[in-house]
Amino acid sequence: MFRYAVSMLQSSAVAEDIVQDSLLKIWDRRKTLNTIQNTEAWAMRVVRNGCLDNIRASRFTAFEQSHENKLFVNNEDTMVYQDQQKWFDEAINSLPDKQKEVFHLREVECLTYHEISEIMGIGESDVKVYLHRARNKVRETMKKVDAYGGNRNIAG
Repeated sequence: MFRYAVSMLQSSAVAEDIVQDSLLKIWDRRKTLNTIQNTEAWAMRVVRNGCLDNIRASRFTAFEQSHENKLFVNNEDTMVYQDQQKWFDEAINSLPDKQKEVFHLREVECLTYHEISEIMGIGESDVKVYLHRARNKVRETMKKVDAYGGNRNIAG
């Protein structure tokens, strides 16, 4: 739940608050959880709705990005890896919101198409289309970056 919230909000602190609020909502409904067919998907939907409410309320346009790979020694391989990671992150962030969300739920959270469709409230065929388009765009963007040696603005 936390990883999903961070992927949507790009802020650990805000994601923690959303997940905590979501867990409180889930706790309040604990007596009726047995009536929910897929509690994991329902819980993720609660988190998603909390994130979307937060985004609408605060109108975030710029998100902080953390650099988790600070343990590497500064050498050429590390610099190449960090550059590739930067371009990959930019490729993901350039995706339309629904494609980015489906991509994250499938590739990071490892959810099934059915679970993603339940969380997002869309059909499984739509999930497959969004995922296919997202993967193709990321693949094409990374090919362009490789072809130009990483010196290309991927948005242009």
